[in-house]
Amino acid sequence: MIRPGAWWGAAVGAVLAYVAAVLLPVPGFYFFPGLDSWGILALPGVPAVRWYGWLLYAAAGGLFGFAAGSFIRRRPPWALVWLIATTSLLVLAWHERQWFLK
Repeated sequence: MIRPGAWWGAAVGAVLAYVAAVLLPVPGFYFFPGLDSWGILALPGVPAVRWYGWLLYAAAGGLFGFAAGSFIRRRPPWALVWLIATTSLLVLAWHERQWFLK
């Protein structure tokens, strides 16, 4: 039986894992479209997409949050998820402010 907090935990886990992967120096996963392969280190002179790796972190965070949230007997309010997501979006926008100001 899935507890009511499982989906709540998955949403929070995915958001927090994505933000942590963007802001903290964690090992990255890179996709190289020209080589059609994945790697953990950027190759000099080869275009790489790191965003796909951040999505993998979000998926892993969602799975972890789902598992952790299944132990919560009563689901916390969804308004808290919106607050966490909105705060995360503002933190990410602040982190990328130099890109927006170009």
